[in-house]
Amino acid sequence: MNDREKLNPEQRSVAVIGGGLAGIAAAVRLASRGARVTVVETRKRLGGRASSFVDPASGRVLDNCQHVLMGCCTNLIDLYKRLGVADRIRWHRRLYFSDSNGTIDSLEGDDLPPPLHMTRALMGFKALSLAEKLAIVRGMMAIIRLGKQGRERLTGVSFAKWLGSQRQPEGAVKKFWSVIAISALNELPERVEAAYAIQVFQEGFLTNEQGYVMGVPNVPLIELYESAERVIRAAGGTVLFSSSAEEFVLEDGRVRAVKLSDGAEIGADAFVSAVPFDRLARMSTPAMVRADPRLEALKQIRVSPIIGIHMWFTRGSDEDTTLMYGEDGRAAQPLPVMELPHVILIDSPLQWIFNKGYDPVTGGQHLHGVISAAHDLVDCPAEQIIETAVREVHRAIPNSRGGRVLHARVVKERRATFSAAPGIDSIRPTAAGQIENLFLAGDWCRTGWPATMEGAVRSGYLAAAAAGGGQSREAGRPVVADLPAGSLYRLFSGEAAGPAEVW
Repeated sequence: MNDREKLNPEQRSVAVIGGGLAGIAAAVRLASRGARVTVVETRKRLGGRASSFVDPASGRVLDNCQHVLMGCCTNLIDLYKRLGVADRIRWHRRLYFSDSNGTIDSLEGDDLPPPLHMTRALMGFKALSLAEKLAIVRGMMAIIRLGKQGRERLTGVSFAKWLGSQRQPEGAVKKFWSVIAISALNELPERVEAAYAIQVFQEGFLTNEQGYVMGVPNVPLIELYESAERVIRAAGGTVLFSSSAEEFVLEDGRVRAVKLSDGAEIGADAFVSAVPFDRLARMSTPAMVRADPRLEALKQIRVSPIIGIHMWFTRGSDEDTTLMYGEDGRAAQPLPVMELPHVILIDSPLQWIFNKGYDPVTGGQHLHGVISAAHDLVDCPAEQIIETAVREVHRAIPNSRGGRVLHARVVKERRATFSAAPGIDSIRPTAAGQIENLFLAGDWCRTGWPATMEGAVRSGYLAAAAAGGGQSREAGRPVVADLPAGSLYRLFSGEAAGPAEVW
């Protein structure tokens, strides 16, 4: 049974404020169920923070920051299928790591059943001592035994504190637990809720053999989300670009309209706010805050920054540029500085380096570095950030040493994600609340997931189900089911098999 067959016979108009991932997810889901959807977006395109821009110096279309997903991101994958762009994701089963000496390690699942499928790769990790590996295995077993209910009881506890309670040595924390947690959660272990860090390891590395597989878009983000407009319009919806929503109009306990900056008003039966929490706070009148407790705590939510660094490297000096040659003997392009598709850095301020390939415009290889939880660097000048990034590239990729940086560009996202601090769930709002026709979406809403693209899509789906009305089967399970846990994992954890149905 598809979404349109589940449609409430009475068509419902819904205004979705904000065209980021949460807003796209809500709009696409609502439109597919037959609602008359109007998307109001401040920018000239959809995608929100998942955006691209043209670099004036190189003329290239660059992403603000590299976005990745994992096989456990079932709702994000579902959205990509709905948008017709699932084939634009390149999947990587092998994850590459590099330490400060440029030694490469890799993690890849084998044919053992989960949660054992990563064990052999972990035991072969050269950057870890035997004692550290055994400590990590012990920590993983503790995570398995916790299960979902156990991790949820850790509310208010930081991941660093939980690791300490498990007697994890400093080397294991620096070279393994922190590396993965910071990359996935955009927050430091001492500042992030233990439950969400544990969820990353449970869902991504332990329950299912597909959970850890990493997906990287092979097109600029602008191309990934531009199809959303077509999908929404094809279903009879409307997309208003360059339209800034300024304030909700509340009458008799319901939102009657949203007022735009030009004075126009958009009316609807229901409204989905998919704007950032700080902007929603500005759009909410005092009467709305008094009427709906969800809006009271918005100003308590904190943010965590991300820095993206685009760098173009050439291997060798001007006098000695090594070239690779085609079959005809003519020089084709310089030998690559980096041959691997990506590298995850161990014990470094730079968490990732992505290989974006040879750029014929600059004549160099485009590498994209990512600094997550960049609290200490976000206020530094771009030159200092570039210097730090280049130094870490040289440490992790020996072939880059002695070469030149042709061009570099820093992108600071100061408000990249909300900070999933200990106790955050007490102020994360639900999709529905006291104002009966106002529904909230955004990765910062209460989705059961941390600040991820998966969380954003889940929030959009939850808001769509709440805003759509009716008593369809979809209302009982508005999101796509998680990957099913393997039988051995269930045996170790004591958890029953979860639902496998996809909505």
